[in-house]
Amino acid sequence: MVNNSIAILVQIITFLLGLFSTYIIFDFMSRLGRTLYYKKYFYVIGYIGFTFIIFLSKMFCGELLNLFITLAATSAVGYFLYNNKKIYIFYYSMYIVFLAVFQIIVASLFQFICLKFNINFYNTDILILTVSTVMQFANLSASRLFIIFYKKKKIERITPMQYLNFLVLPVFSIFYITTLMMYIQVYLSMEDIILLLANVVSIIVLNIFITNIFGSISKNNELKSELQLYEQQAKIQYEYYTSLESKYKNSRKIIHDMKNHLQTIEHLYQLQENEKAQRYTEDMYKMFDKFIHKCYTSNKVLNIIINDKVQRAESFEVELNCKIGDVDLDFIKDIDLTTIFSNLLDNAIEGAKAAAEEKNTLLKVDSFNDFIVINITNSINKPPVKGDYTFKSTKKNHKGLGLQNVRMALEKYEGTMRIDYDEKNFKVNIVIPSN
Repeated sequence: MVNNSIAILVQIITFLLGLFSTYIIFDFMSRLGRTLYYKKYFYVIGYIGFTFIIFLSKMFCGELLNLFITLAATSAVGYFLYNNKKIYIFYYSMYIVFLAVFQIIVASLFQFICLKFNINFYNTDILILTVSTVMQFANLSASRLFIIFYKKKKIERITPMQYLNFLVLPVFSIFYITTLMMYIQVYLSMEDIILLLANVVSIIVLNIFITNIFGSISKNNELKSELQLYEQQAKIQYEYYTSLESKYKNSRKIIHDMKNHLQTIEHLYQLQENEKAQRYTEDMYKMFDKFIHKCYTSNKVLNIIINDKVQRAESFEVELNCKIGDVDLDFIKDIDLTTIFSNLLDNAIEGAKAAAEEKNTLLKVDSFNDFIVINITNSINKPPVKGDYTFKSTKKNHKGLGLQNVRMALEKYEGTMRIDYDEKNFKVNIVIPSN
């Protein structure tokens, strides 16, 4: 009776674990990056078909052939239902291989722990079932971590406590399931089977729920970061239009006094005070220059950003030179333009401000073949300090996330950023495909 009960239990839990394993793979493909969106019943049919193929493969094929079938089926489903970019076939294949290697490591680690702590299983089926259950919970965690590292979401996106809370549940689940499997070897009735299945299903559902919350937290932090960028852009535009309004009011005052200025210059010439008249005229030109809105580029947002940064550089006695060619930046979203240029120009101005001798910054934007090339060079007082992922900020209470945000913005357009520096200059080179 006990052996029959265990056999029934093994078959039911194996079926549930198979469905759970398929869910992990489909969840991975939906989160990695999608270009295809169909009606839900297409994905239900794909899920059922994929699960059926994997079950048949495990029943009638060896381990190596089963791996190839899983790899081929995952790549096919991913390509036709989630992302039809050919590079993603490689990602899907790499993911399946990663899981296969990870399962071997987990199984070996589990065996080592059992030997180390003298954990004994008297039924082979229960041992195999326990190892399979442990691996599926580990796979769910590994799958989410794989996505995080692929998307290059640094740990700053998720707090260490949130990260720890995410790992606690899978570890607890593994411990809990292992303990249950050990106890059912002693005695098992039909009521125990029902109770155990309810526990296994609950643990699986809870893990799926918590990992979805984990993904939502990460997405929420991304949205907060994006909102901060929108606020930064809005602040720049507000300050820009406020400055325009102030210049407009001051220009009206000058226009009002223009007759008096012209009469003064004319009177100086009549008195043969040519030098004074010339200086007076030059002062008038300088006064007019303050109210001129310079047009550096045809892109409205970038023009606002540059005018704002030029004004900021002047307040720090930093010379900001801009050389912008005939480039089309309309394919880049306004929020990403703000992220790229505001962060880099702010960093450049901060670096030049601290320079002991020449305080200058140079911005060059031009096109070369099918690429947009952006170069920003600024003088520095000393070489920057490099951290784990980026350069450490010299600003007080500042995390130095500007360059990380720039990299994330560039990734959307397959752009690259290279940083070089020496004792006197800091250089940022950006290349973005224009089509």
